[in-house]
Amino acid sequence: MEVKVRRRKRLKKEDILKGKERREVLYVEDYDAEVEIRPLTDGELTEIFSLIGSVQLREDGTPDVSNVDVNKNFQALRQAASLGLVDPTLTVEEVAQMKFGVPELIGTKVLEISGVTSSEEAKKKG
Repeated sequence: MEVKVRRRKRLKKEDILKGKERREVLYVEDYDAEVEIRPLTDGELTEIFSLIGSVQLREDGTPDVSNVDVNKNFQALRQAASLGLVDPTLTVEEVAQMKFGVPELIGTKVLEISGVTSSEEAKKKG
């Protein structure tokens, strides 16, 4: 009988900081164009959630945003879009000038790649 010893990789600072370097291209149908987005850091997500206020957690540990105030939700998604947009870079004020629904689409996708929500959950919300 052969025994295998598995060595665990030691987490390094550069591995931690590399997370926000991931990039995805998102097609925005309303503009017939693509934008480049990145996941948010823990600090940025904390900033987003502070806009929403207290949020209950589901059994699996993910935030349950089903009872969040609509205005706060729009504000949080605009902030997520602004922080997550790599190309073009836009301020929250500039994101708010986009066509209706686009900031929410981008913000939702940014949160999804940040590990906050799943694409199935986003589809349920329409």
